[in-house]
Amino acid sequence: MSPPRDWISEFKADPRRSGIFLDFDGTISDIAPAPGGAGLHPRAAELLPGLARRYPLCVMSGRRAADVASLAGLAHIHYVGVHGMEWMEEEPRIDPEVLPHLPTIERAREELGAALPGLPGVTLEDKLITVSLHFREVPGEEDEALRLAEGLAMRLGLKVRRGRMTVELRPPVDIDKGTVLIRLAAAWRLRRALYAGDDLTDVDAFRGLRYMMKEGGFEGVAVAVLSPEVPIELEAVADLTVDGPDGLLDLLSRL
Repeated sequence: MSPPRDWISEFKADPRRSGIFLDFDGTISDIAPAPGGAGLHPRAAELLPGLARRYPLCVMSGRRAADVASLAGLAHIHYVGVHGMEWMEEEPRIDPEVLPHLPTIERAREELGAALPGLPGVTLEDKLITVSLHFREVPGEEDEALRLAEGLAMRLGLKVRRGRMTVELRPPVDIDKGTVLIRLAAAWRLRRALYAGDDLTDVDAFRGLRYMMKEGGFEGVAVAVLSPEVPIELEAVADLTVDGPDGLLDLLSRL
């Protein structure tokens, strides 16, 4: 993909048809050693309210929708959680397609929890809809954590997804950041959109932009937020790259 030549001017000239979609961790928040330690970047707290008054703005996260809404703490923003499988209305709403798979996720949660004593330093994150193993603090346990998750996924009929120093088990449904981006862009009648992220799950959103561009009448700008851990797959399919959350916020400030 390549962005339109003067995409910033096009966004500013037609803000209500120009969407801004942002990942949370590592994008508008610095990466923390554990999921509970993250917080909205101070510059994002200053910048995003003004952007949300001009543009349709959505924060998409692998976190629960209520969790990311609480961490961001900003009004007039659409919050999507668990990679598109949950969103915030008056309260969190789980996609109906996911509901039949929750008992299987519960079984995976129990089996992973029982295995954790054999993986010192690996932590379990329970998102109700998915369950993840985090090995950022013990990278030497990565292979064993992956083996455990992949074995469970095969046996229980779940999907397994790699992330930054994590592996996640999720329901076998075709819902991701890209499918949700397509749905929201249609509902909001967008003509263009920017998506910024830093992880493998954000490649799905880039694919969503590409799909809409191929359909015609739509322009997309895919922004990879770089760090020492950014996956090469994300950088390879991005239109633009920026250095960390500060680089992204410098870019967004131009809008």
